[in-house]
Amino acid sequence: MSKKTLSKLSAMVLSLGLVTGCATSSQLKQLEADIAKAQQTAADALVAANDAKAAGATAAMDAATAAQNAADDCSERCDRMMQKAMSK
Repeated sequence: MSKKTLSKLSAMVLSLGLVTGCATSSQLKQLEADIAKAQQTAADALVAANDAKAAGATAAMDAATAAQNAADDCSERCDRMMQKAMSK
């Protein structure tokens, strides 16, 4: 969840609270607690998404490194084969 979505959600919840009319202090405190919980949940989701993104990037880099190593090995073998064929 992006910060933009989080701010929209917070504004919507706050607007809903204001539209419902005068609230008692206990209802207002409950609404504030609900908003805080929603913001914390969104922040946790953002952290989890960023962690997943970082893990995916690491896995992609590992795969790319392995592919490069395999290509280098193949290139070396081909060079040796070419040199052997040229020396005959």
